[in-house]
Amino acid sequence: MFQKILVGYDGSKGGKLALERAAVMAREYQAEITALWVREPLPRHSDLPGEFEGEEEAADEYFRDRRKEVETVAAQHGIPIACEMRPGHPAKAIIKFADERGCDLIVVGHSDHSELWGRLLGDTADRISDHAHCSVLIVKS
Repeated sequence: MFQKILVGYDGSKGGKLALERAAVMAREYQAEITALWVREPLPRHSDLPGEFEGEEEAADEYFRDRRKEVETVAAQHGIPIACEMRPGHPAKAIIKFADERGCDLIVVGHSDHSELWGRLLGDTADRISDHAHCSVLIVKS
């Protein structure tokens, strides 16, 4: 059914649920699966020396931790899961990555934001489902 699955993974509760669901689907469909963490851009200006390096180092460490979590899920399900990082706005980067890689399913977790917050600012999952050119599965807890 699905051949290439992309999971938006940020380590959140919703992201972990999405990764688990996508891993089960990938195993069942014998599909290729990639977990993608989108890194928000670093600030362009800083008054403090070393601030950029500190932020970059923290982001790299955060990605290493997410990669370990992905590797654990992959081992539990007996499948390979690629783990990638891209900079940018989460919804845009996930959609662009899915298009570039020819993914036929994007799996994302639903955020835990309040209904009011979601209506005011929008939700990454909502934006992805509105603009993606493939199927989108939004996993709710």
